[in-house]
Amino acid sequence: MKELPSLPLERQLVSIFATNRENAFETQRARACALMGVAQMLHEKFGLQKWANLGQKHIEHVIEGWRAEDAGRRSLPNKLSHLRWLVRKIGKANLVPRSNAELGVEPGPRKTRAGKIIDDRELQTHLAALDDPRMQAAIKLGRYLGMRCREAMLFRPHRDCDGERVWLKRGTKGGRPRYLWLHNAKQREVINEVRALVGGGDAALIPPEWPSYKKWAEHCYRKFRAAGLGRKTDAVYHDLRRTYACERMNYLMIHGRSREQAAALVARELGHSRLEILEWYLPDTGGDAAAA
Repeated sequence: MKELPSLPLERQLVSIFATNRENAFETQRARACALMGVAQMLHEKFGLQKWANLGQKHIEHVIEGWRAEDAGRRSLPNKLSHLRWLVRKIGKANLVPRSNAELGVEPGPRKTRAGKIIDDRELQTHLAALDDPRMQAAIKLGRYLGMRCREAMLFRPHRDCDGERVWLKRGTKGGRPRYLWLHNAKQREVINEVRALVGGGDAALIPPEWPSYKKWAEHCYRKFRAAGLGRKTDAVYHDLRRTYACERMNYLMIHGRSREQAAALVARELGHSRLEILEWYLPDTGGDAAAA
């Protein structure tokens, strides 16, 4: 039989987890493991009984402990992400800086595919290899609006676009809604195309006859791979988001934004809380290379 949490902080974490179930199950498990470890560290050092009493000295102790244990992998940035999640949930987000750089934590090794874009010619090749207009529309939403595949499939064009802004509310990473501004005619063309496909109301790109997003996604990814959009061909769906990010950075800087201002806006539009994550999307030129 599984042993029940014995420390007050652990029991409080169980309650927090129960009411905040966003993210994939694997992420939830990793988060629980990391934060249960935090609870033990704080109990052993300070005898802390309530998360409401969490302070800066506690955060510093935890981070220093993690830093001493870190073996050069990405474990420290991942743990910091879990810690940020916790302090947001308890209303103390300011205890942990949003940037790892402020803590002196360098990003760990990661295969980022930075700057890997899909130009218009390649895009048309992938689209022509698909015979389902809904799948074609999902690819266009990724390319021209930077949506993840799940976000594209769950997007409700009649409800979540007012003609100037697009709201992403369903399928977002971490369950955090966001919005982006439409800035060219192609984006509006894609939105209108999706509207015509799905009908009205709350309809999305998942066909009514498919029982769930998971089943539909499995079917779509098989078709995407057959159309040349997969790791074997060195072109993945996420590269569509990278193409959008590069093009959007170009647009903003051409229209007078500094690189820092443009990066802050694009990161928000993509749903990233930390600016350094955007660097995993952009080429070394700082986003000057956009899709042809």
